[in-house]
Amino acid sequence: MNASTVDIKNFIQVDEQVGTAGQPSAEQFKAVRDAGYEAVVNLLPNGHDKALIDEDALIRNLGMEYHHIPVAWAAPQLQDFTAFCEVMQKLEGRKVFVHCAVNMRVTAFYSSYAMKHLGWTRNQADALTARIWEASKDFKMDDTWRNFIAVIRS
Repeated sequence: MNASTVDIKNFIQVDEQVGTAGQPSAEQFKAVRDAGYEAVVNLLPNGHDKALIDEDALIRNLGMEYHHIPVAWAAPQLQDFTAFCEVMQKLEGRKVFVHCAVNMRVTAFYSSYAMKHLGWTRNQADALTARIWEASKDFKMDDTWRNFIAVIRS
């Protein structure tokens, strides 16, 4: 059976141009390509237990553009968000797949980016973030992420 993007952990089709998710397998990245995605943005640091070894080579071999912005779970940085915004603006108009380990970093980053650059309301941004953060049994939003999100949305 062929992999599908909907099989990827916590996959969300945000709109026609952007999909977000947790870490795909190599087979699932083929489904990402087959779904028409032209670029992959990875927020998961190398060495994370869910990270794919040589993900950049895999993505490039599949014919997609690859961007890696490693975001430390315990210490997300403003410069990470700035780099993310720059990459997303560069990729504007293209179909982009953004992932991390379980789609928590991504929903925090993308919802905040969408508020700053796409005209989303705070309610729209909070709704995207809540789809993953509030549904998680393993992780809850702590002060590190609550404060970080407040800073990048201000």
